[in-house]
Amino acid sequence: MPGWTKGALLLAVTFTAGVALGAGYERQRRPAHEMASMDAHHVLDHFGRELNLDSAQVQAIRQILARRQTAVDSAWHAMQPHVSATLAATLREILGVLRPEQAEKYRRMVEEMHPGALP
Repeated sequence: MPGWTKGALLLAVTFTAGVALGAGYERQRRPAHEMASMDAHHVLDHFGRELNLDSAQVQAIRQILARRQTAVDSAWHAMQPHVSATLAATLREILGVLRPEQAEKYRRMVEEMHPGALP
């Protein structure tokens, strides 16, 4: 397989995985007020462990995350329909190149990760 083909395939797989993760996140996400506090908590825990933050730094980062959450939510809601449509088209296109036994397994895999993503 030529190098550019491998690169294009890797790019397509990476893009598909990103789209799939985004769509899966949106389907499973909790109401915005719950998710914001949960995400901030996880981010702060991770940063605290990795960066050895002191309490003043944790508080400052908590305030930054809270202040920016509305903008993040707004951006996601604006992108979500496009991401979902792209994911659905990508999944259908992949399904179109698979042999019947592969397609059956693929449908099960996708359904496990992203219920309802395929018709």
